[in-house]
Amino acid sequence: MAHVNEKDESSFTNNTLERRQLVYAIAKSIIGISEGVLCYSPLYAGVCLGRPHINLVERPVTGTIPTEHACKLFGCNVRAEKASCLRRIMESPEVLRSFPKPFGVSWNPFGILSESFGVFWSNDVTDQQFKVTFQPSGRSVFVLHGTRMLEAAARAGLTIETPCGGVGACGKCRVQITQGACEPTAAEHGVLTDAELADGWRLACQSCICSSTMASIPASSLYASQTKIVTHAHDQVQTEVEPSIRKIYVELDPPTLADPTSDLSRLEEQIGPFKADLTMVRRLNRRLRSQDYKGTAVLGDHRMIGFEKGDTTGQSYGVAMDVGTTTLAAVLLDLTSGEEVALTSRMNPQVSFGDDVLTRIAHASGSDDDLAELRDAIITATSEMIEELCRKANVRKENIYDITFAGNTTMEHLLCGFDVSQLGVVPFAPIHERGLLLRAGELGLPIHRQATAYVFPVIGGFVGGDAVAGILATNLAESDGPVLMIDIGTNGEIVLSAGGELFAASTAAGPAFEGARISCGMRATRGAIEKVVFNDDVELSVIGDVEPIGLCGSALIDVAAGLLEAGLVTPEGRMLPPEELPSDLNEKLAARVRSRDGQVEFVLAEAAKTPVTITQRDIRELQLATGAIRAGINILLKRANLTAGDLERVLIAGGFGSFIRRNHAQRIGLLPGQVEHERLRYVGNTALSGARWALLSTRARKRAEKLAKRVKHVQLSEDATFQTEFVEAMIFPAGCAESSGE
Repeated sequence: MAHVNEKDESSFTNNTLERRQLVYAIAKSIIGISEGVLCYSPLYAGVCLGRPHINLVERPVTGTIPTEHACKLFGCNVRAEKASCLRRIMESPEVLRSFPKPFGVSWNPFGILSESFGVFWSNDVTDQQFKVTFQPSGRSVFVLHGTRMLEAAARAGLTIETPCGGVGACGKCRVQITQGACEPTAAEHGVLTDAELADGWRLACQSCICSSTMASIPASSLYASQTKIVTHAHDQVQTEVEPSIRKIYVELDPPTLADPTSDLSRLEEQIGPFKADLTMVRRLNRRLRSQDYKGTAVLGDHRMIGFEKGDTTGQSYGVAMDVGTTTLAAVLLDLTSGEEVALTSRMNPQVSFGDDVLTRIAHASGSDDDLAELRDAIITATSEMIEELCRKANVRKENIYDITFAGNTTMEHLLCGFDVSQLGVVPFAPIHERGLLLRAGELGLPIHRQATAYVFPVIGGFVGGDAVAGILATNLAESDGPVLMIDIGTNGEIVLSAGGELFAASTAAGPAFEGARISCGMRATRGAIEKVVFNDDVELSVIGDVEPIGLCGSALIDVAAGLLEAGLVTPEGRMLPPEELPSDLNEKLAARVRSRDGQVEFVLAEAAKTPVTITQRDIRELQLATGAIRAGINILLKRANLTAGDLERVLIAGGFGSFIRRNHAQRIGLLPGQVEHERLRYVGNTALSGARWALLSTRARKRAEKLAKRVKHVQLSEDATFQTEFVEAMIFPAGCAESSGE
């Protein structure tokens, strides 16, 4: 076992003594033992188990952490014998109290919960929030008074265009409020006409919620509308839908003695050349005659996959899916119009085997049965989601002919049942790089028996199809100036477009942003604090109209920013005990700081049955997650000879990214502080958007293949400066957070 030795001067680089003490303190704080083991792999921000890694002092870690210490870190033994044992551990009351993430919880990353209510929680007083309903989708959410329309829409899973960064200058985010419109702002008067304002038109980035509200969002205001297909440069798009699936109704003349032309030749004269396998030809022969030579030919990439009775050209559907490490999201699309028919999401059931890709790789590498266990989990969940989509839209599963998948490299490998052991060892080589065109039946999916499945191309061992889908969806490669895209999540990808080149890296921040390994952390579900505002005291927004029982990632960022701004946490991440608090700190905030069991904590909700607090260890976990992402950003910028101030835009992608406040993310260093707000843009779930585009356009698939080949994969583990960058990035930046709460 390798130890971080506080006295080993030679093992450190040219960091100051304060930095060295910080590293050592983090090791002790996280693991809770006198001689801490702190190792960092660019693939995982935190303490790693069971295989060689690189630690913060640039020495190999060859040992493993004892089981009892692993239990302290993960709430269980992640190397449990079998999944059944792991489930028993994870479902135990002790673990659920520490890490509230039971397997049955269905968390929707878009905030579209069946009970999407909220409550304003401050001390012992509860104020009802306002309901906001968006048309034509019919989605509703409950938000605090004063919440921007833009944020409310994001919680409902609707990403609105904000090219100006939400400063009210471009007018692209206009919505029409039919009930509950507030008085227009000065910015809205400057962009909208008096007639438009009178008709209820507002800017989503400026208009706030002041009562129960009904709002209509035009298609032109939605980012990456489902009918927009990227075709070429400069954000030029077309609304034409060109899926790989075609349905053509035909009425053929039956063969006669005068015209004994074969069945296939007759069909080709009507629909053009096509291919068909032996099984299809056998069925076609019988169906043509039983249907009086009338019916609908179903073609997938010029291959006949079906011949249906009657005219079914209007019944053609496909599914696009984002296979995330933590969450799954799927959308059912009408392939004739490109319109969204139904949407669903849920937790990835593979979290029961580990909440990061390295843990799952280790589990799947144990045996063929272990690999099959992980594959079966994702296939079962996907099948259930397809059935749910069909129920919502009243669509037959047999009328789904195509499905696209975008996920990181490990998730795509597990989906296909590929051996992932090579992804856990140097040089982390994937089995495939090009996109895969498979039979959905081979994957075991309950859709048309001859349906096709497209799995996105990958860039490297830990930069996968979700990154390619994001580049496709944002048209990142055609940016005129330097643009950075960050997908914040358990396995976060960072992509930089600069000077006609694309650079990509993966720096897994670990599950802290999902609420794991945080003392009162939980996922964004009922009872979770999802927003914290610091004024004279703290104001909390809670999901589910109940007392808070924990906090999710967005609230964690809010709290850390607020504590830094109030002087309760130092730039090095140390929480000040009650006896060291600033003399000018107001009494209400000071009363929330206390020491318990030798550790400083900040109380968010004392009124709850179990107090919700932020501890010193929680701050350290956040430092690790934030430092990993920021270090990756810094290295990509250096590769392109740029600084953060040179960036024209920063695109914040991912379901989680849509819920963080920009100024708070900058305050803790998660996002570059040198970038003005108008250059920070939320782009939503770009993995799902890219998968949707690939479902609707064969040209989009070809473009995705070309993009994957263009990207230069930066292996952070091979960068000599990574360890130094990571240590420096764990230090919170100095500066003042803006009060806008954006």
